Amino acid sequence: MPGYRRVAAFTVSLVALFVVAPAAATAAAQQGKQGFGTQTISLGMRGNTVMTLQRDLTATGFSVLPTGSFTRSTVREVREFQIKYNLQVDGVAGPATWKKLEKLLSSVNHITEAAPASGTSGTGASGLGSTGVVTTDQSAVVPSSDVLPSADSGGVGFVPTPQSTSEIDATLVDGLAIPAPGTPQTIIDVIDAANQIAFLPYIYGGGHQDYTVANGITQLVAGYDCSASVSFALHGGTLLADPLDSAQFVNYGTAGAGNWITLYSKAGYHTFMQVAGLWFDTATQSAQNGNDRWSTTRTSTGPGWVVRHPAGW
Repeated sequence: MPGYRRVAAFTVSLVALFVVAPAAATAAAQQGKQGFGTQTISLGMRGNTVMTLQRDLTATGFSVLPTGSFTRSTVREVREFQIKYNLQVDGVAGPATWKKLEKLLSSVNHITEAAPASGTSGTGASGLGSTGVVTTDQSAVVPSSDVLPSADSGGVGFVPTPQSTSEIDATLVDGLAIPAPGTPQTIIDVIDAANQIAFLPYIYGGGHQDYTVANGITQLVAGYDCSASVSFALHGGTLLADPLDSAQFVNYGTAGAGNWITLYSKAGYHTFMQVAGLWFDTATQSAQNGNDRWSTTRTSTGPGWVVRHPAGW
């Protein structure tokens, strides 16, 4: 059975954000694989690079919902940004706008719990765009459904590259998870996928259809229930081929808590997870937090949870 939504409203306890981490960036489908920061995006365009622009603007003090669509409200915020920083005011995100965002984001530091192990970071030279923010080219990492047999569930027969055992906490900025520098690329991809659906409605049974991939991007549906939300995020990190329900998640991966990802399931009842120190749970969604799945504190408590994690994570 798919997961359920906790009806009671919950107010998210936000951590004090003394610093802001660089936002994750992805290549827009319309622009192919151009270097990040060389793309000019404007009204009417859609894609992950648009979502990155929206998150970067939010991280620098402006307010725009990260929908991935370059709407008129996005134009307005870009214009406000350009006015504030004495740029050409046209509402178009071109090289000068990206460069200023890079400078602002690189001027702050991110407090982390532990330094990444040498050689294990997913944000080395190959993982950075020209602006210095983390890139996650989803077109290069999202698999079709035949990459991992669904029976593997990210566990049996799946052996990921050994990673650092030192988790580095992500931060929550305007309801979205921002990975810390040094976070492995697989975890960045999981977070990026989770961010895409963070504010989408809870729909009982939603998101359990086979994934549809177009131009290398997994297509979204109208809403996701608890286990489908977790499934979509894991799929984004190539840790799951097909959506699972809460009964199937009790046998997913490997028993016990993981270093980066820990899943909690009760068959036929509910599934949620913790990723890089943040909680991703449909039971957190409420009017008070803008329908956000992310939280800095655990919402679903009590005994009886089956604890699992993706093999190697």
